[in-house]
Amino acid sequence: MLICLFVFYTLPEQARWVNDGLSKTAQRSLQQLSTSITTPLLTRQYAELYEEINNQLEIHPNWKAIKIIDAETGNQLYPLDSWNGAIERGDKLLNQDVVFLDKPLAKITLVVNFTSEINESSKLHYTLIYIQFSILLLILIGLAWLVDLRITSPLRALEHAFTRLAKGDFECHVDKQQHNEVGSVIHGFNQMVNDIAGNQQKLNSLRIQAESASKAKSDFMASMSHELRTPLNAILGLAQLYDYDQSASEIQKNNAKRIYGAGEHLLLLINDVLDLTAIESGNMQFNFEYVPIKRVIEESVEFVNELINAQSISLHLEGLNSLDGLCFYIDERRFKQVMLNLLSNAIKYNKPQGKIYIRCNVLNNRQCSISVADTGYGFTEEDESRLFKPFDRLGAETSKINGTGIGLVITRELVERMQGKITVQSEVNQGSCFNLLFNSFEQSTIASHKQVATENSEHTNADALPILKVLVAEDQVTNQQVLKQQLTLLGVQSTFVSNGEQAWQILQDNTFDVLLTDIQMPLLDGLELTKRIREHKRLNDLVIIAVTANIIKKNIDDCYTVGMNGFLTKPVELVQLKTLLIEHSSVAINAHIEHTPSVEPSTAMYDQLDMSLLVSMLGDDTDVHSMVFNAFIQTAGEQVKLIKAYADSQNYADLSFQSHGLKSASKSVAAIKLAEICQQIEHFANDSSVDEQLIKDLTFNFEQVMTQLSHYCQQHESPSN
Repeated sequence: MLICLFVFYTLPEQARWVNDGLSKTAQRSLQQLSTSITTPLLTRQYAELYEEINNQLEIHPNWKAIKIIDAETGNQLYPLDSWNGAIERGDKLLNQDVVFLDKPLAKITLVVNFTSEINESSKLHYTLIYIQFSILLLILIGLAWLVDLRITSPLRALEHAFTRLAKGDFECHVDKQQHNEVGSVIHGFNQMVNDIAGNQQKLNSLRIQAESASKAKSDFMASMSHELRTPLNAILGLAQLYDYDQSASEIQKNNAKRIYGAGEHLLLLINDVLDLTAIESGNMQFNFEYVPIKRVIEESVEFVNELINAQSISLHLEGLNSLDGLCFYIDERRFKQVMLNLLSNAIKYNKPQGKIYIRCNVLNNRQCSISVADTGYGFTEEDESRLFKPFDRLGAETSKINGTGIGLVITRELVERMQGKITVQSEVNQGSCFNLLFNSFEQSTIASHKQVATENSEHTNADALPILKVLVAEDQVTNQQVLKQQLTLLGVQSTFVSNGEQAWQILQDNTFDVLLTDIQMPLLDGLELTKRIREHKRLNDLVIIAVTANIIKKNIDDCYTVGMNGFLTKPVELVQLKTLLIEHSSVAINAHIEHTPSVEPSTAMYDQLDMSLLVSMLGDDTDVHSMVFNAFIQTAGEQVKLIKAYADSQNYADLSFQSHGLKSASKSVAAIKLAEICQQIEHFANDSSVDEQLIKDLTFNFEQVMTQLSHYCQQHESPSN
């Protein structure tokens, strides 16, 4: 701004001021000249006039030309030749009359030019400006350096320290190097870090105590619940015997019925407590499969029909037919438990002659909504916050309605564990509505149909059938071993690669009938590999089947979008693999699955392994089991080390990748508990966080799995191995 002010305003104005000042000086000199030439003009001494004028032109270099006109005759007295006037840029005309005794003698016109003087003055000013600008620049640089040293750098260090503190690093103190306001802020930050670190230690200590207390409570409640079931079963059994005792009186039979009713209520309470403690301790097991949801709803309604009729309540089903051909990926028994909980609540808390509505809707995004609504007493919005708290019955504790107060707590936990969502709306004296939301799948897109497996198995017993060539892209060694053994049992020629890039290279020079590919792989994942294959006409006939542990709607949609023909869920069961290969192949498989009877290992000895799942994947051959187990033992330890390292360094991307890989490998050796822990770690990593307790659980479960796998291998490996 200062430079612009000088260049565009000050300097032009200054030039004008100089020009005006010099012009005034020249005007005064011209007046003196008019006085000095008065005598020559009166006496007509023109030679003297010319000499005086020439002397003035020599004395004043800025005077370019002078013209004198006789006032009486109008003749030009000087110069004798022609007069050019102001012809150059910067020329300025000055006029002066020569007067003697108020009589004009002549008129003088002077041409002056001060351009050179102004230019010299401007050069000086520009030089001064350059010097001032250089000095100002040096001052600004010094000021910037001082600000950076005293303010910016300390604040930048403080910002970095805040980032470290946000990530849980309490060794992020900032050195206090100055005694000013910034230093005071740094001192306050260091004190805050010390306070937070102290509070964090207290919180960790309290968390450990709370977890221990919770575990002790859960263990105690589970133990006591199991202990109570034994005498309770005897009580219920003896109470029922009174109905068959002919010598018992009606009073005794009625008392026995009351005992049986109270016992059933106590049994329900115990079962709910067992479910609640299993949920809190994380030990509740789920058996996920594709379940036709219409059938489950119909069975649930049939189960409560008698209770509905006894209460004179009417039940209305709406939109049930829209669920034809749709499946949920759920635990059927747990989902039925959810429906029965909601229906029993709708019956218990309904009004006399009330109604229950079950509404089913298929949403556009392939989700299904199932709502259970009643015309009961309802509850207020304030009570919604208490609705899912254990043993809180919203004041119904003093009523005649039986209940435990934990049914809805269990219901919500079951729904969320099955990847669903539950919401509630209610209005006092108008009723309540509980809504369930789940992803749905069409039966035609699900490869694991038991009926298809049964039908197709009849076609695989023939001899001399063509051989199927399969390429497998899988980065986990354990999964490779499992798939290799399964494909060998099916009589299929298989080639294995460790990533999508290797699969793409081998497809350039070889022909395969089927590609089994993992979704998450290094270098080139399964989706990108499929895109690249579908862009080449030569490979259009290649059947591509995804092998993944993440069977959610988005993953399935992504598989079909890029051009895959189907998908397999991990852990891959042998019958499921066989069925899908037959379904998507133009040739038959020259194999047949034979199951030889064998004695299953003790489940107590291998409580970390799902032995039934292992048999469904690999059959009954213990040598095959040992081969797969050894592959896991050799590779999984390094994965656990990497998971711990990435968790400590908060490298969430690699943590998610390694957890996903270990989850997949764990399922392949039927270590379902370990796989579930890995899945939870992967979920936290995807949200850019780490649960330290999960890392500890991973280490503990992994050691147990390794111990049991090693024991199994030592017990069942043949001497030749």
